[in-house]
Amino acid sequence: MMELVDTTPDTNVAPAEYLRLLGYPRGWVLEGRAGELAAQARAWYAAHGRPWVYAREASSVETAGAAVRIDGTTFGGKRLRRTLQGAEPAGAMLVAVSAGQETEQRAQELWLEEKPDEYFFLEVFGSAVVEHLTTAAGGRLCAWAETRGMAVLPHDSPGYAGWDVAEQRRLLELLTRGSALPGAMEALDSGALRPKKSQLAVFGLTGQSAGAVRPAELVPCRTCSLLSCQYRRAPYGRAVEGCATR
Repeated sequence: MMELVDTTPDTNVAPAEYLRLLGYPRGWVLEGRAGELAAQARAWYAAHGRPWVYAREASSVETAGAAVRIDGTTFGGKRLRRTLQGAEPAGAMLVAVSAGQETEQRAQELWLEEKPDEYFFLEVFGSAVVEHLTTAAGGRLCAWAETRGMAVLPHDSPGYAGWDVAEQRRLLELLTRGSALPGAMEALDSGALRPKKSQLAVFGLTGQSAGAVRPAELVPCRTCSLLSCQYRRAPYGRAVEGCATR
């Protein structure tokens, strides 16, 4: 069973992705005060952020009926079920990423210091880091799957369209069954994660080869911003149905 633990992952968020989360139009150039705030957020995180990534391969995946069963635990994610059923599932990878609790703590300090602009730019950068970590994890899984004649499917997460965010707690319990995460993470009764700049995800695996013809929605590259990935099979389109980290 494949397991990945990384406490020093790359956090070089693409400027275009940071701009998108900040709400600026594509191609916008940050200048003046906005440029300073963005640079400050990056610099602070580079010095103080403590990101981590964890992933492990599930032992079993079943898609019979209206739910998905992973290692005996049932989930109601509709899109996850459709994705797996449409691609001859060969397994799944359970993934947890976090930008670390330091970002949340610093953002709260900035708010209490009545620095709303600094607070906002750091908050958004934390979200951008989470998206980047999830994307980069997918790229690493693609590399692993390629050597085994498999392909990675688009990831899904509680909180995305069709998957109740309250199931975060169940997914976290499953992911940590017999394993310890490299950093702190807690799922509240509401489904919110703590630290809040964190994400849980399920990447389906298919036995179809990477070059197999599949419906466009089953090609993860369309929603993957890791533009330098050597396994890219389709242009990045950013077609995501909601995000639990924003």
